[in-house]
Amino acid sequence: MKKKLIVSDIDGTLLMSNKHISEVTKKRIFDLIDAGHIFAIATGRMHGAGKIITQELDYDGFLISCNGAVVKHLKTGEVIQAIELKPGLAQMVSEVCEKYGAYYHLYDMDTIYANSNRNLAKKFSDGMPALPEAFKFNVVFPESLPALIGKMPIYKIGLFHEKPEVFEAIMAELKLIDGLETCKSLETSFDVMAKGVSKATGIEALQKYFDVPLEDVIAFGDNENDMDMITYAGVGVAMSNAMEALKEVADFVTVSNDEDGLVYALDRLLH
Repeated sequence: MKKKLIVSDIDGTLLMSNKHISEVTKKRIFDLIDAGHIFAIATGRMHGAGKIITQELDYDGFLISCNGAVVKHLKTGEVIQAIELKPGLAQMVSEVCEKYGAYYHLYDMDTIYANSNRNLAKKFSDGMPALPEAFKFNVVFPESLPALIGKMPIYKIGLFHEKPEVFEAIMAELKLIDGLETCKSLETSFDVMAKGVSKATGIEALQKYFDVPLEDVIAFGDNENDMDMITYAGVGVAMSNAMEALKEVADFVTVSNDEDGLVYALDRLLH
């Protein structure tokens, strides 16, 4: 069998609704790795936060993080892609968020910098004490988030507003800024990266690294930030619990994340 590059999103795809990976899915992934295939996770989270999932799935390979801006090896720390958001553009995003009083955070590879202790930053901060030391990362609440811009690499900006009409207004304004790549990762979360960055660009970096043709790439997802990689991959697979727009563009629709959707699809696609 030809070597395949198999890439999976985390939430709603690899994880069941209980936020764990089923033993059936874990075994299937490791069997594929043992057979010579390549497995990678693609996430909107920064590398440090995405790595948490490897407590359950401790694979020796790369993690695509920050929606494709960063591709870094989980064991060696080797970085094969790191696409920064230029400071001028990050400043413009920050100004829009400040204008509307939105929660927002900046990602480097292993630190989240947030303008207030709420939303995703609070979730990470509250959960940090329970994490093993090897999986902890930094959650920082600086006095001035805009003052940090230009002093550190920024790979992604995430934002949120509790009022839907304000959230929509922020998204609309950011979409008008040339040089940005934008997408919703959850119903209430909006991500901003450098233009052209997506999970598909992360996959492309792995293809080049491992010399895998596009026809041998299988990607799994369920949400808007998976759209580019599902349409890019040789075979794009949508979970049955995915948004309808993703299912419409997928090559294959599998069963849900609670029914071992990865395993169901791979059993059919690889044989």
